[in-house]
Amino acid sequence: MAQPQEAPRIRLSTDTASGVEVPLLPKGTIVEADEIRGERGAAVEAIGNAILIRENLRIQGDRLRFDELTDEASGEGHLVIQDTAKGFQVEGPRGRLYVTAKEGEIEQPVYRYDPPENVKDQSRAGHGQGEKLFFEGENHYRLLNGTWTSCKAPDPDWYVKAGELQLDYDRNQAVAHDMALVFKGTTILASPYAEFSLGRQRESGFLAPKVGMSTKTGFDASVPYYFNLAPNYDATLTTRFMAQRGLQVGGEYRYLTPNYKGEIRAEILPDDWEAGRTRALGSFQHQQALSSEWSYALDLNAVSDKNYFRDLSDRVELTSTSQLLRQGQLNYNGPTGWHGGLMLQEYQTVDSDVTDPYRLLPRLSLWHDPFSLPAGVQLDLGGQYTEFRHKDAGSIDLYDRMKWVNGSRTMFTPSLSLPIYRSWWHFEPKLQWHYTRYDLDEAAIDGGRTSITRSLPIASLDLGLAFERDASFFGRDWLQTLEPRIYYVKTPYRRQDDIPLFDTARFGYGFAQIFYPNRYVGDDRISDADQVTVAATTRLLESETGWERLRLTFGERYYFQTPRVLMPDESPILDRRTDFLGEADIHLTRRMQFKSFWQYNPNEDQTQRFNAGVRYQPGFARVLDLDYRYTRDLLKDVSVATQWPVAKQWVGIARLSRSLLEDRLTEAILGVEYDGGCWVLRTVFHRYALSENSNNTAFFVQLELTGLGSLGSNPETLLRRSVPGYGKIMPTATSNIFGTEGGL
Repeated sequence: MAQPQEAPRIRLSTDTASGVEVPLLPKGTIVEADEIRGERGAAVEAIGNAILIRENLRIQGDRLRFDELTDEASGEGHLVIQDTAKGFQVEGPRGRLYVTAKEGEIEQPVYRYDPPENVKDQSRAGHGQGEKLFFEGENHYRLLNGTWTSCKAPDPDWYVKAGELQLDYDRNQAVAHDMALVFKGTTILASPYAEFSLGRQRESGFLAPKVGMSTKTGFDASVPYYFNLAPNYDATLTTRFMAQRGLQVGGEYRYLTPNYKGEIRAEILPDDWEAGRTRALGSFQHQQALSSEWSYALDLNAVSDKNYFRDLSDRVELTSTSQLLRQGQLNYNGPTGWHGGLMLQEYQTVDSDVTDPYRLLPRLSLWHDPFSLPAGVQLDLGGQYTEFRHKDAGSIDLYDRMKWVNGSRTMFTPSLSLPIYRSWWHFEPKLQWHYTRYDLDEAAIDGGRTSITRSLPIASLDLGLAFERDASFFGRDWLQTLEPRIYYVKTPYRRQDDIPLFDTARFGYGFAQIFYPNRYVGDDRISDADQVTVAATTRLLESETGWERLRLTFGERYYFQTPRVLMPDESPILDRRTDFLGEADIHLTRRMQFKSFWQYNPNEDQTQRFNAGVRYQPGFARVLDLDYRYTRDLLKDVSVATQWPVAKQWVGIARLSRSLLEDRLTEAILGVEYDGGCWVLRTVFHRYALSENSNNTAFFVQLELTGLGSLGSNPETLLRRSVPGYGKIMPTATSNIFGTEGGL
């Protein structure tokens, strides 16, 4: 028996190729349904699986009515209205819409916005529901007693709830009246008015409140407001309450143009309850191009007292700040290869254990790009004039027992070199003339000179080779290298004990320093030298992949003649051989790396420094790092740092650093991260030593909501610094809620 056939659907269209006699529909309009009734030029009623389509608009329902005279479409019975170009869809039991004007309403709406690929960089997916949704023109919607969230779950863990919620997808901005942020069924933030971004652009508004706690400030809460003043400048005003200190107000202003950029920052605590005084910070950075050749820069920083960062900052990198820069610089870059600079510089010292450095008032520098001479010879020209000033001029520096003096230094340092670099060897002889003249207001030591001229020729020779061979170890093929290097320096002795130490200090001792002609950093001490540095590196690379599995480097300096030039506090050099240096970098597996540095004194048979660390990192947010650091008579520390899953959706974070010499914990970080799918909760406890007898304890809590931003104090900078290899779970596109602050 033949099966009964379903009745064919009816399609009405202005497409004349369809050959169907239709009412006079507007151009581009299509209506489909199981049954269609209508009156020519008046209205069409579609019944049963009804669909109306015009361009990017699609309306679907159990029953639709389209009035041609008013251009109004209305429907009921599981009504669905879609903007297919923008990715907006809303469902409800009944509603109406003026098709061309995109104006109308729908009851009990359930909506979602999922932009297609071509608009994803500007817009963010989201969904919600409400009592009624109003269409207010192309890409504009208004929701009564509605919600919004970017959490994809049908029953989201968090959402924004508002008595009235305006969604503007032209500007990608939302405005909420009588707003509440609901998390896990609990309102965690409420406001009569709020704005937040539906895209990735910056928007004005309140940023996420930051809440924390430390032993220096007590309960600590900050509420910033962000001003998106223009595409190229913005500002932030922050109110901060510290339970032990009082109310602080701060602000930041940033600007950026094709020719200049900068940032101004200020904070003031009118009455510190604990310190009993007003405390403040100011900072100004500015860079500007005056022309294609001239530019200038300002970097000015100041605080009201030396303990400002220790008392009021919860960032360990700021609590250890010892000096603040104040500098102005004028730069010249000429088209003929000449370059110059005029600089004024001083520092504010904010550490009682650090002495004030000299001020540069001013420093004038002039140099030229290297000249290429015949036969590959290279000529370098450079000179510098500096006026040094010190507030304690005439008194004795207790550290090096020399007088602080005012004076000037003129330098001229031309050089000739012949750099030859090939694939398996390099050779570079170099001759430099280091001329210096000092004019001092008074002698730096008793019996010293006030007018000093120092002329020094410095000759050096750098030779390096690179050999390769095929090898077979552990059942696989390798490429092994041997790279010896020899560096020779010859510098005659000149008396320098009465030259003040304007900007000079001892170099650290490592592989970078042993291939440098001077044992000091700065220009007030030029070490006499008749010395050679010998070093060698060997590498082991996988033949198939080229991956470097092992690198070992060894080196040592040998004095043919013992150096006589010394710093005031430096002991005479008695040995011809310097300390032996060794460095290892070994990839035990793709996931495990071992690194070590060793400084050994062969004359005393003593290890001077030794660092060793191993890192195991099998994947994202999985890292274990062990470190040991030793410096003879000064440092003996061991630390362990990790980020590791401890349970489903839970990740633990920890760092413990202990001083074995002082027998105490110098830093402790303990925290957990919970991945809720569309949100992450971070809690971090941080305790660190400020001094031998002083510690600070801080507590961070951050709730990060995908696509919206974060609430609380952000510990990311701390975790990246303290846990090598730290991987941030679920980084979001914005860093703040409501107002969205971004880089200029």
